[in-house]
Amino acid sequence: MFGRPFVKQQFGLVAPAFVVAMVLTGLRYLDQNVAQAGLWLFMGMTLTTGFFHGALDIVLMQREFTKASRLAKALVLYVGSAMLLAIMCAHSGWFLVLVLLAMSVWHFGEPYGRWANGKWDRRAWVQRVIAGGAPVMLPALLSTRALQAVLPMAVDVDAAWAFTIWQTLSWLWVGMCGLGLIVFRQRLFSKPLFAEVTFVIVINLLLSPLMAFSIYFGLFHATAHIVRVVGKYRQGAALDQGKGILHVLTRPTGLAIVITSLATVILLLTLTWLMGAVPISGGEHHGLLNGMLVGLTAVTLPHLILVSRNALWLTN
Repeated sequence: MFGRPFVKQQFGLVAPAFVVAMVLTGLRYLDQNVAQAGLWLFMGMTLTTGFFHGALDIVLMQREFTKASRLAKALVLYVGSAMLLAIMCAHSGWFLVLVLLAMSVWHFGEPYGRWANGKWDRRAWVQRVIAGGAPVMLPALLSTRALQAVLPMAVDVDAAWAFTIWQTLSWLWVGMCGLGLIVFRQRLFSKPLFAEVTFVIVINLLLSPLMAFSIYFGLFHATAHIVRVVGKYRQGAALDQGKGILHVLTRPTGLAIVITSLATVILLLTLTWLMGAVPISGGEHHGLLNGMLVGLTAVTLPHLILVSRNALWLTN
């Protein structure tokens, strides 16, 4: 009754769903039974896939700034803006949360052709807000107590203000989603947008805020960015090699990435040293989580600007 192709097709659909279900079950178990599991997963994802996806900025910079002088200026602006923002965020927890949320909505909502279809009309802007806001706004709505418990470790005495800002922005995000549905109805959601938002809702219903964000940021966002950049790098190198042209992408980019990674480590150590004067009284892991969030927020600003400038190139 059912042929082999049909069986293979069904297996191809069931097998990934089974693997995802098993992984989520394991993560939920860790979340509920291992102390600080979400924190350590967040640290691990940030320092691995998150770190490498940021280090690939050098590929985008080499592509955009082909002259050595312009590249040097861009690097100075990149590091300088990160340092300045880090100092500001280290001295104000509520400002840290506000800036990180605003940048996340913009950066996570980058369409890459999955929606918007290259047209920045009102619907495209609403789609960007929905997609970018889901990973960072849903925790304040679905995991209120858990978020309130982790905020003191992240922003110390500013936890109450930070939560108020976070929840207010989250309800504004809900209002934007509702208004978008009223105005655009079924035209608001494309299949990729619907699938992404559904995925984010599921992991936020099952997991703690830190665990859910770690999965989204480390496995979904960072990995997808790495695939895009590496794919475009290999595509460009192959095309230029076929034409007999030595393009900037065929230079020893791997060495540039290694140097960038080392420079990023030095930058993070410098930021940690600068934050040494900031009082720490939020708990055992406050310094660890706060320092990571400050560093992540600082490098996100130049990173998102660079990615947005290269978004068309990264779009398949």
